[in-house]
This record gives sequence, structure tokens and C-alpha cells, in this order.
Amino acid sequence: MSIIVLILIVETALCIILLLSWIRNKKKQAAYKAREAEITDFQLFCLNILDNMPFPVLVKDINDDFKYKFWNKEAELQSGKKQSEVLGHSDIDIFGEERGLRYRKIDEQLVKDKKEYRSEEDYLTPDGVLHKTIVSKSVVSLGNDHWLLIARWDITKIKEYEQELIQAKEKLENVIKTQDLVLNSINFGLVYVDKNYVVQWESTASLNNIAKGRRYIAGKVCYETVMGRQSPCPHCALSDTVEKGKPVRHEITEGDTTIEISAIPVYSNDGSEMLGGLMKLEDISDKKRIEHLLYEVKKADEANQLKSAFLANMSHEIRTPLNAIVGFSNLLAETDDPEEKKEFVHIITSNNELLLQLINDIIDMSKIEAGTLDFNYSDTDINLLMEDLCQQMQLKNQRPDSVKIEFVQKQPECIIHTDQNRVMQVMINFMTNAMKFTEQGSITFGYEKSEKDIYFFVKDTGIGIPAEKKDKVFERFVKLNTFVQGTGLGLPICAMIIEKFGGIIGVDSKEGEGSTFWFRLPI
Repeated sequence: MSIIVLILIVETALCIILLLSWIRNKKKQAAYKAREAEITDFQLFCLNILDNMPFPVLVKDINDDFKYKFWNKEAELQSGKKQSEVLGHSDIDIFGEERGLRYRKIDEQLVKDKKEYRSEEDYLTPDGVLHKTIVSKSVVSLGNDHWLLIARWDITKIKEYEQELIQAKEKLENVIKTQDLVLNSINFGLVYVDKNYVVQWESTASLNNIAKGRRYIAGKVCYETVMGRQSPCPHCALSDTVEKGKPVRHEITEGDTTIEISAIPVYSNDGSEMLGGLMKLEDISDKKRIEHLLYEVKKADEANQLKSAFLANMSHEIRTPLNAIVGFSNLLAETDDPEEKKEFVHIITSNNELLLQLINDIIDMSKIEAGTLDFNYSDTDINLLMEDLCQQMQLKNQRPDSVKIEFVQKQPECIIHTDQNRVMQVMINFMTNAMKFTEQGSITFGYEKSEKDIYFFVKDTGIGIPAEKKDKVFERFVKLNTFVQGTGLGLPICAMIIEKFGGIIGVDSKEGEGSTFWFRLPI
């Protein structure tokens, strides 16, 4: 606004100087109409400009008691006074002594100091409306002639706009303060990053304790200031959300601290361009600990339930062979028939083996849970171990006509340093289970040695394992088939033995087609 005012003042001053210079050189006694006829076209043009200015323009003759020499149309309109009423008269004549003397004092001081005068003044128009105005006064000279140029601009609307802007600014500042208070009170951080990885806005005050020296800085590339990298971070949430155009969620764990990073894409107003991503960073360490605690509680509760079921099952599993042993022992003492004695002895022997296996499983489980299960390592010939296993299982095979047991895969020589008893224990368990659930077909087993590990397997053509039960075969106290004798401890014991070896264990199975149990041991 000040530039426009200055331009108007300069233009007005030029016109006034030209006009008044011409008027001054004319005879004062000549009539106004006579002088008007002698005015050149340019002078008429200047006069017309001044007269039609959209703001009041006034000229006082300093040499003639500050009497008015010019009063344009806008001055007439705003003051309600015609040119004929003011030209040739002073402020005292026009506005009265009090107001006129106030104006005269300002004018005289202005002339004395040779300075420009500019001030905001309230101005009451004839319609009773109070206006906010800027009054500008300056001395215009040409030779010995001096005039006081006065202009008044109505700034009422500008003042209203200024007030509205001030109020809007105050509201915005209050909103920002409130926003900062809210953002600083939440337990997560927010960062807006453009698609070039430049941080545009951030609120991460709550992350100071978990950011481990990381800083998001507005105007800086995030991966440079946060991670000290020269290229985007691998598995970056921002990259993923920009690439996929949808929200993504990542977790970063460092020590005991886990940070969840959620990112959503940010689009332009018309939705035509993706601008970047808004990321939420939250410390979920406590949440993770609670989840883990709840999981452990649930797991412990399930274990207690399984143990209760196990104890109930054990009482039945132990009582069954004991009853058989006691019952057939009594029958054995009473009979003289050689065939009956042979049958009774076989039954008693089988139940003794079953009872012994039950007891051994319980002891092994107890030792494993107590961390006292011993391992005795020695150089072991795997071929001899597998051939011995084959002979044992063939002797125990109750279906030799329908089920073939075979050692099918081996190497000419294979000696490793391991606990042969524990390896044999796992293989026997695999073979025993295969014989329980295979009524016809084959049970094959073997191994495959590489530079890093040795792979053992037992494959059968039995009933297989349902898909929904396959993940539970190595869980403790779980029996997938309640109609088959056993503790449900064999496979979990195998899993814990292999784990202590530092190996891995697994099963591949399809219901109705058979199963393959396997484990790998490092060498």
C-alpha cells in the first residue's frame, strides 16, 4: 500500500506543480473563466487528473495564509463542501477557530521543519459514518512559490482486513499451540516425509527416550539424519507405502525396545499425485511384553491342562500293562498246557516292554525338563547303527507279510561324532510309530550325509496325519490317536533331544498316504 501511495503522491505533486506554476504566473485579478481559456491542453489534462482522483486532494498557498487553492471532487464528496465554499479561504474560515487552529499549527510546524507529515486520523463524513484515514501533507516548491499538498486516503476497509488477519493469525497460533500440546502429550511420533525422503514436518518429542540418538529434522533427508545412511533403508515403511499406495506396518526391535512404524500415503488435493507418506512411530515394548506374558500364561495354563490329561492317561496306560502282567501271571501259574504257557509268556513279555517304555519316557521327560539328560559322544558308525535298527524292527514287526521294513539309503562309509544311543532312541521312536500306523506297504529308512550335516528319515505308507494335527505332533502330552497305546511323550522327547544336538526335526505327511519323519544333525 505504501508504494501505491508514494506513486500517487509523486503524480499528484507533478500535476500540482505544473498547474500552480501556471496559475501563479497569471494576473490574480483576471477572472477564472478568462484564465481557463488560456490553459493549454496539457494543463487541462493535469487539472482533470487531480480533480478526478479517487481520494481527496487539497492545496494550500503557504504564502497566502494557508488558504485553499485547490479542492477536488472527492474532497467535495467526503467533506460535503463545494469548491466555491473553500477556495480562497483558510481552515479557520471553513472549520471554525478550534479545528482551524489545530490544522494551522500542524501546517506551520510542517513548513518550519521542512518534513513530510503522515498520520492516521478518524474522519467523520456528512452521513455520520466514521472513517479510518491516512492524511499526508508535504511542501511543494517551485522557485519562490510554496504550496502545501494534502491528500487523504480512506483505509477503513484495510483496517477491517488487518483486524481480520490479526484475529485469524491469533486463531492459527492458538490452533498450532493446541496442536503442539496435543502432539507432545501423545505417546507416539508423527512424521510427514515427501516421496524424495525429505522430512516436511515432524512431531517426535515423545520419542526422545527410545529413538537412540535418531533425529527427524524438517528439510533434511530422513535416512541421512535418522540412520546415517547414504541411501534409503531396506524394508522402509515409507518406500513400501509409496510403492503400494496403501497403508503398511513394520516393527523394529533393538534390544528391549520395539518400535511400530505405520505409514499411509499422502495424495494431492485432487488425488492425482502421491506426495509422500505420513508415518506413525510408537513404542510398543510394553505391549509386546504384555503379549508375551499373556502368551506364556496361556501356554502354562495349556501345559497344566495337558499335564492333568497326561496324568489321567498315565494312570490308565500304566494300569493296563500291569493288569495284563498280573492277570496272565496268575493264569500262567494255573495252566499246564504248553501252548497256553507260551501265549501267556508272550503277553506278559510284551506288556513288560510296554511298561518299561512308559517308565523310560517319563524318566527322560523329567530329566529333560530338569536339564539333567546326559549325552555321551563318541565316533559312531552310522551304517552299523542303521543295520542294527533294521534287525530290531524286523524282529518286532507283527505284520511281516504285509509290511516290509528296509534300510534303503546309505553311503559306503559314514562315521560321525555323536551320541549313538540318543540317535538310536529317536530312530526307534520313529520306527515304532510307523509300525503302529502302517498295516500294509512298507517302512523305509536311511540317511544322507553332506559337508555340513547328516539327514535321517523314516518313511511309511501308513494312515498319515491330518493337516490340522501335523503342527502338534511334537508337543508334549499330546496323543493324536487315543486308540493307540502310548504316552504321547515319544515324539516330544525326540524333538527335545534333537534340539539339544543343535539340529532340527520335522514331519512331511498326507492323510491316507503316509508320513516321513526326519531330523538333521550338524557335523
